[in-house]
Amino acid sequence: RMTLQDLGPVCIPNTKMALPGLKWPKPYLNAMARALWTKGVDIEIVLSNPGSIPNGLGPLEACYGNGWTCNDVASEIIKRIKKQFPTAEDGDLRKKVEENLRVCFIRHDKSTTYPDGGNIGLHSKYFIIDDVASYTGSQNLYDCDLAEWGVLVDDVAATEKMISEYWTPMWENSYTGEDCDVQTVMDGLEIDRDGEEVSQFSYLNQAKLEDAARQSTRIGLSSNAAFYAKEGYGDDEEKDKLI
Repeated sequence: RMTLQDLGPVCIPNTKMALPGLKWPKPYLNAMARALWTKGVDIEIVLSNPGSIPNGLGPLEACYGNGWTCNDVASEIIKRIKKQFPTAEDGDLRKKVEENLRVCFIRHDKSTTYPDGGNIGLHSKYFIIDDVASYTGSQNLYDCDLAEWGVLVDDVAATEKMISEYWTPMWENSYTGEDCDVQTVMDGLEIDRDGEEVSQFSYLNQAKLEDAARQSTRIGLSSNAAFYAKEGYGDDEEKDKLI
């Protein structure tokens, strides 16, 4: 069980592609996929609604949600099953989505929006493992170049209390079954959602990062894209500074 701002890196608006240079967190996805496939564990994920901007802030200051759908997230997990277990049959993969993998957006009273129409955001990073231990902290699973802090609670009684007081009420309000469609998940297995390979030391590729940053004003920026857009690399006199 996990609550996350998102599972994928920042997405270019109106596409199925991450910002240049950004990748989905394959090691974590591989671990989830192995547990799902080989052990039949249930995986439940609650995500922030895309474009969730805290009150009073601009989209470049804070945005909880990187732009992916729950179908995208589920597809990326199932893709890692296929990568690690090439003989996996489509019918068995579908069964995993139907019976073991549940992904949804956070809701309040079954709604994804506040009364004023704004999308409900989720900034917590919370993980429960086998209902016996939990982690609460700042660690996103996607790479975001931050110093991270967290607390690991390895105690069954404390974990059960967290499930009762935090997880269960949130899950009962959020999970409706409508955010993840099996056919859409399976159709999305061939989509490459990773960002374009770029070198931040190339003038041309820094220009690509800057352009991607401008496109992402509605959903916030990755640290690299924000940096290069903010620094204004692209002036002729700056070209010689780039390797």
